[in-house]
Order: sequence, then C-alpha cells, then structure tokens
Amino acid sequence: MFKKFYPWRRVSSSYDIDYENLFADGYRGLIYDIDNTLVMHGADANDRAADLFKKLVKLGFGICFISNNKEERVKRFYDGLRDRGTDVSNIHYIYKADKPKRKPYLSAMKLMGTDKNSTIFIGDQLFTDIYGANRSGIKSILVNPINPKEEIQIVFKRKLEKIVLRSYSKMTKELIAKRALVLIGFMGSGKTSVGSVLAKKLGMDCVDTDKYIEAGTGKKISDIFAESGEEYFRKLETASIDNLADDSAGRVICCGGGTPLLEKNVKILKRMGKVIWLDVSPETVLERLKDDTTRPLLQREDKETAVKELMESRYEKYRAAADIIIKVDGKTPEKIADEIINCF
Repeated sequence: MFKKFYPWRRVSSSYDIDYENLFADGYRGLIYDIDNTLVMHGADANDRAADLFKKLVKLGFGICFISNNKEERVKRFYDGLRDRGTDVSNIHYIYKADKPKRKPYLSAMKLMGTDKNSTIFIGDQLFTDIYGANRSGIKSILVNPINPKEEIQIVFKRKLEKIVLRSYSKMTKELIAKRALVLIGFMGSGKTSVGSVLAKKLGMDCVDTDKYIEAGTGKKISDIFAESGEEYFRKLETASIDNLADDSAGRVICCGGGTPLLEKNVKILKRMGKVIWLDVSPETVLERLKDDTTRPLLQREDKETAVKELMESRYEKYRAAADIIIKVDGKTPEKIADEIINCF
C-alpha cells in the first residue's frame, strides 16, 4: 500500500549525500526540490548551497530544480547561485511543476540529457517529491526538512508521512536482518564503535573479528604478530570469517583493517551480506591513533608516513570490496549508523 511512497534512500541532509560515490556509480543527473530541501522555505541561495553546486558542477553532474512554486521564487534561487560564482551553464529549472505529476521529472531529464537509470531526485516531501520520482521511474533520496516549522497544510502531510516512514523503517529492518552487515575500513575508522551502535539500533548481534580471533587463540593480536608474523595472522583472519559466514545472518560483522586485502576474503564477506566501507581520512586516523601502541603495523617512528602509505595501498581494495561507502570524518557513530540504515 505504502511502497509507492518509499524513497530509494534516506539521508539527513542534501549536504550529507556522498555525491562522489553516486558519480562513480554512473549517475549523471540530479533533480532537486528547493524549499526545505536546499534552503528554508522562500530563502535565497546562500554560500552553503553555492559551494555544493560548484562542487557538483565540477564533478560533472547535470542539475535541474523542479518546484511547484512560481518562477520568481525559483529564478531568485537560481540567480543567487550564479551571483555567488556558480557556473549555471548546465543548471536548469522548472517552475509551477505540479509535482507529483510525471511531466516535470521527464522534462528535467530531457534538459540534462540523462535517463531514468542515470538520474537521482532529492527532496524532502514523500507525497509530492518522492511519489513523483517513483512514478517517473527515477531513484529518489528523501532528506529531512531544513526548517521543521512549516505551513499548516504541510504540517498535516507530515503526520501522514510519519505513518508511511514507520512502515518503511520496519521493512528496512526486516530486509537488513536477513543477511549480515559487514563493516570494513582502515584501522581507526570506527568499525567497532559504529558496529556496536548499529547492532543496537537494529536489534542485532555484533561480532568483532579481531576479538573473535583473540578469544579463539587466547592471545592478543599484537602478540600473534610478534610471535608468528603477519602471514600467519592473515590465515587466522580468513579462517575466522569463514567460520562466521555460515551463521552470519542478523549480525553486524566488524572486520580487521586488512581483511579485504585478499580476494578469497572478499568472496566470503560478500557471501555473508552487504559490505560497508567506512571511508576515513589519514588526518582523522592519525588524530585517533596518535597515542595507540597496540597496532603492530603502525609501530614505526614516522607514524604519519606509515598511515598514508598503508591507506594508499589499500584504497582500491576497499573500494572494490564495498557495496556501500560511508564517509566518516566528523561524524558520530550514531550518525554513521543512521546513514548505513538509510542506504537500504
């Protein structure tokens, strides 16, 4: 009954979407609602919006705004972007769009030169924005309204939206519970803390593979490295995820940083469920691990060089293994967990 109103993804804000990953996945056109999606209702374009669209233009996206509002309001926002230095040569707009009708969405794709498979819609309302995108065959991202204080007719719609979103949330949790959520990423990316929060939110168990190995061997990871070397540890790592694979459904599995380096490990992880890469910057890792003395691969005098060299060597392995990529810099474990859930 409600599925026609379900978004493809939910993200807290239009400014938190991983646009680089969308572009890497082949999407080339972005359609936006404006009011309460990019700025508060009726507000002009601000520096934050201008910075976003400068970035999107540079990435190579075509962009179109579709609004049910009058031309004056839409053009004012468009002109504000231009006046703040945004290249608007490949940015379009449609006013009095009459969403959720299909026509404005189809017209937007024509203006951008994209199709249903290469276009994403971003908006804050289910019954106009998301429903219209779904009717048009376009994937949609629902974002939270920027300003919770809205016109009375929208307030009433929000109450109905809550009913739909409860159904959507229940469906999402049921879908996730059928398989495992596998967290990968560099040391210090927050896999254990995020995994714990994520498991709690979903009512799932959380398994940390390093702790699983320590429990099975009775030794700390640092001691295994010191006594038997990295190659022996990697064999234990493979054996541990292989043992977990047959009983992984309904679990969050937090993997060691080097787990995705071996192709056979990646095959096991994908057999478990969805592989989620927590993508972290070297700066964040160095800040988090500056006083850490337990990581065998970082016990070098020049820790900064060690981190950057290791991250660079592993980057493509992480990207190739991942089904979902979440950038984690500056975010709490709770926010990261919510972003992961909203990807389903």
